[in-house]
Amino acid sequence: MTNDTNTLERNYSDGSELIPAEVGARSFREGSLPPNTPAPQENAQQLDTLTPNTTGGYTVDQEGLINNYATTPEMYEANYPSPHKQHKYFIQGAIATVFVGLLVSIAFVIS
Repeated sequence: MTNDTNTLERNYSDGSELIPAEVGARSFREGSLPPNTPAPQENAQQLDTLTPNTTGGYTVDQEGLINNYATTPEMYEANYPSPHKQHKYFIQGAIATVFVGLLVSIAFVIS
């Protein structure tokens, strides 16, 4: 009788050999070329200055997918409420105060 023991080699994986299905399908479909990047705006100087830049904030992750992150809009001071609305709110508040005062006085007279 022999004393041979079956020993298993310990193979550890760091996960680098795993390829996501999306990447495999994309490389099969598009080849080894880099993924499509957003096209820059043509004639950027002639376009309206209010048009946002949609090509400046993209990144490409490990799988070749494009992540187009939103940009922070410019900050401006809010003009709410407008002077016209402030006047309306003041009138509504005065009417509400008179109404509540009238109700309290009626309740006082009745009791």
